[in-house]
Formats: sequence, C-alpha cells, structure tokens
Amino acid sequence: MTEHDDLAGLTMVVTGATSGLGSQTCRQLAERGASIVLVGRDRAKVDEAIAELSSAYDPARLSSATADLSSLAQVRNLAEELRHRFLRIDVLINNAGIDVGERRLTTDGIESTFAVNYLAPFILGTALADAMAQAATTDAAGFRHPARIVNVSSSGHRGGHLDFDDLQGSNGKFRGQRAYNNSKLALTLFSRELARRFDPAQLVVNCADPGFVKGTALGRDLPFGYQVIGTLLTPFMADVERGAKTAVWTATAAEAGKFTGAYVKGCRVVQPSKKARDPELAARLWEATQALLLAGRGRAENGAGLDA
Repeated sequence: MTEHDDLAGLTMVVTGATSGLGSQTCRQLAERGASIVLVGRDRAKVDEAIAELSSAYDPARLSSATADLSSLAQVRNLAEELRHRFLRIDVLINNAGIDVGERRLTTDGIESTFAVNYLAPFILGTALADAMAQAATTDAAGFRHPARIVNVSSSGHRGGHLDFDDLQGSNGKFRGQRAYNNSKLALTLFSRELARRFDPAQLVVNCADPGFVKGTALGRDLPFGYQVIGTLLTPFMADVERGAKTAVWTATAAEAGKFTGAYVKGCRVVQPSKKARDPELAARLWEATQALLLAGRGRAENGAGLDA
C-alpha cells in the first residue's frame, strides 16, 4: 500500500474508529497523509487500533480519545477535549452507530439507539461546528477549503418516522429496526439543518451512506435470529473497504466540498427520502432535540434519568 500526502496537515476525527467501517476509514485517511484522531469507547481497543496503524503509517499523525457515546456527559466532555487538544479540526466523521434490536436505556435513561446514532452526532457536531468553521483554510491560489462534518447514515432512514410525542419508542411495542431507521432519519435531518445554519465556504455538512456492508460491528448485539438473517445476506453485502470509500470521498474529495446538506451514496449525491428533505421537519427536530438535551441536563443534576 503506497502512502500519499494529499491530506497532509489536515486533522480528522473519526468516531467508532476501532472496527469495521471506522477502522477502514482511518486506514484510508492515513494512507493519504491525514492526521487522525481515533475515537472509541474502549481504551484497550483504541490503543490496539493505534498500534496496528502505526505499523504502516507515521505514529506522530495518530491520536486517540475515548468516550462512551451513549453517555451525554461523556460526549460533551469529548467535544470539550477535542476543542482544547487540537488547534484545528478539519473533518469530523460521525461514524459510530449501533443496532441492538431491543429497547435498552442508557445511564441517562435514553433509548440507546437514539442516543448513540443521533444524539451523540448532534452534540459533537453542534459543539465543534463553530470552531471548525472559523478554522476553514484558504490555499495559495485563494481557494477556500471549508471544514467538513460527515454523518454516516443508512438507507434505513427511508423507513423512519418521527413521532414527536414519542421520539424514543417508549410507548407501545418497541421494534429494533424501527428504532434504527428512526435514528438514521433523525441524523439525516440534522445534517441538513446544521448545513443550513453555516456558510458553505466555511463548513459543509453531508451524509454518507456506505450501503449494506459486511464485516462491521453493527448489529453484534442483535438477538440470535437477526444475526442468522444477517449471515444469510452476507454474500449480497459490500466489503468494508468499499463501504468506507463513500465516507472518505465525502470527507476529502474536492467535488464534495462544493455542496452541503446532501446525501451521498456510492461517491455521488442521491436523493434521500422525502421526509429527510423536509426543512420544517428538520427545524422541528432541532428544537425538540435541544429541549430534550436541556431537560436531560436538568434531570442529571437532580439525579434522575430522561425517558421522553
């Protein structure tokens, strides 16, 4: 594998970096000379991922951070840590995601799929966006290079539906696939709304859909029956290297720096679902999310969880 340097000098943060798509994304970025911050929840696994990359790439360009993205406090602390440790963050790739197939609550009392797949990217993205936008660079030719936030979504968002009276599936029968689809719809809407709020010359925000990928940790905690179905579908799935290319292209390609609020699949812009393109729905979700997080802070201070 030949190392290039077209991304030299750029700092890129990747969540869920220790396995599957995240690991391959880091490898493809390292190959091109980027400085990478690998984020994972398990310190030992993060250290192992760093060691593996260091055997092929310059270890001075590899940094790590740990956080359990199901914890609101840890996500906020991660954002604060990243702001203080790095003078500039050029790219944030919100890659981490889960699909557990059942209703589990986090330490904050939040449904876990919703927390990891949507709230964590929302908190990180909104916390880092201003600083990232202010650090956008201009090259010697005078061309403006905006910072980029890439949220890894899924075609599952097309089956999503947001019930603002029950965003976390606490009422009625919980369905794991529905929860996953809803979290990815929320993530896609958030991407469009965050993009709308920033000058695209300073910050672009896009979704990347890697497709149906085999060899990832997503779904590792699913019930046995779901895992059997996943095994049967494996021959029809894309490999991890191919899946990661879409996120890497969205994060690095010159062409991908010229649009914002888009949905990318197969390294080209495609239309997401009609709901995912609804600006009023995106704005409403933004307000509901801020209210939810504010309530979560208040309940945390009082020693209670949040389940709304």
